[in-house]
Amino acid sequence: MTFLRCSGIKFITLLVCMWTVPTGAQVTQNEPHESVLNKSKLDVQVAQIMDSLHIPGVALGLIKDGQVVIKQSYGVKDIRSKEPVTAQSLFKIASNTKAFTAAALAILVDDGKLNWDDPVVKHLPDFQLHDPWISAHFTITDLLTHRSGLGLGAGDLMLWPEPSSFSREEVVHNLRFLKPTGQFRADYAYDNLLYIVAGEVVAAASGQSWEQFVEQRLFAPLGMQHCFAGHIPKAQQTSAATPHGIVNGKLVTVLRDVDTSKPNVSGAAGGIQCSLEDMLIWAQLQLNQGVTADGKRLFSMTQHQAMWSAKTIMPVSSTDQYYNNSHFSAYGLGWRLNDVDGQLRVHHSGSLTGMYSYVTFFPELDLGMVVLTNQQSSAARSALMYSLMKPYLGDSKTDWLDVFAPNTSSLDNKTAKAQSSHVERLNDQFSKTKPVLISDPELQTALGNYRDYWLGDFYVEQRDGRIQLRSNRVVKLIGGLFADNKTDRYLVRWDDRSLEADVYAQFHRDENARVTHIELIPVFSDIDFSYDFQDLNLRKVKE
Repeated sequence: MTFLRCSGIKFITLLVCMWTVPTGAQVTQNEPHESVLNKSKLDVQVAQIMDSLHIPGVALGLIKDGQVVIKQSYGVKDIRSKEPVTAQSLFKIASNTKAFTAAALAILVDDGKLNWDDPVVKHLPDFQLHDPWISAHFTITDLLTHRSGLGLGAGDLMLWPEPSSFSREEVVHNLRFLKPTGQFRADYAYDNLLYIVAGEVVAAASGQSWEQFVEQRLFAPLGMQHCFAGHIPKAQQTSAATPHGIVNGKLVTVLRDVDTSKPNVSGAAGGIQCSLEDMLIWAQLQLNQGVTADGKRLFSMTQHQAMWSAKTIMPVSSTDQYYNNSHFSAYGLGWRLNDVDGQLRVHHSGSLTGMYSYVTFFPELDLGMVVLTNQQSSAARSALMYSLMKPYLGDSKTDWLDVFAPNTSSLDNKTAKAQSSHVERLNDQFSKTKPVLISDPELQTALGNYRDYWLGDFYVEQRDGRIQLRSNRVVKLIGGLFADNKTDRYLVRWDDRSLEADVYAQFHRDENARVTHIELIPVFSDIDFSYDFQDLNLRKVKE
């Protein structure tokens, strides 16, 4: 789930001092690439990025020519305990999980349990999309390549904000209610739900859960002891880094209650938690084209090539055009591909509330890099990755903090006030509105139950001295209604201010002035795409 936040809040001096000192550093001695990547300069760059963008903890890793060049950690796992990040600290890697799901399927292809061109319904008979023909012809490859025709992030509200009350079986079933917005196998639109379906294919073909298969067929043979597909065992929980975010202008921990008695519904799309040390093992496996450090092949060269081959054409971003001289961009199986300064790059990012990650390979340079952070700043993630990779591509001078966060590049943050976050803009919006009173006559007729086919029931109700909108299935979606300047439209401010996803509730009435349905409209156009309110059809349930 992607979140974009920038803020200009100063930090407590004590924390800044803690962040500028690397902790848990493990760097190869007599490193032959010192002239390419200056470690002292890197430490300064990391400190500036962390301070300017308020990142509590960072873990960075780099492999070159089969050698671990950088395995370095900075800052703290949690701003409350101030325990330092180490190479064994566990981070949520979010969508970097997708490559593990693709690798699990690749192993099953090698095992003869399935083929990439198998129709999904061969393994999951209940699989159904909006169009019957597409449902019958949708293949396992289609699950991994973001070319389904569904809209960007369609159905993600069944996954996030956590905790989700949906099961994986419900996610598979509810896909049929999501209407396409693009052309099947023609239009790129990033999704998460179809990777959950892919995880269920792993389970159906192997007879094991997705978690069991990944841990037994990938983690165990690689010796990845600090990496978990399922919930973190109690004995390892002290190693987990805590998610952080900027809420109401302050850096805080952002915790989500998760029911550990059942599987994480988003597991195959973004559920893995892993340490830097183990992510470097994973990175070396990728650079070795499926062969472990002790010479064991986990997946064939054929499957490696399948995962690293372009399947879906993607647009080339303006950043890639300007800074990377890129000419193509594509999606493979769990990986993105493009060219950077004349070199092939294979990469992926990961974004969950309070945790951002980045993995990048340059196979022709035998180069791989890992970035793990416990704050949800895409600018910090990109600045850290570019600071690692660009010296190997001939650029050791560009200030990547200034490129990705130009308003927060100075340590004193004097210009940071120019960069307002969603929260700050919403607070400004809020200051101009008034809460809706229980006696508001316009809303008395709107009170009641509203139902969407795939996300379930919502309620417009009087409770605790206010009128509120509440989701029955997504517990974090509850918020009060506030007056707006348009007829039958109200601002909904979610009680959990870390969501940064406030909406307008537009009530629609029939010719008799009875409310028929509610349309939820994001307050800002750059809301995270996983808040797919536009896909909801909240029809009033007749009494």
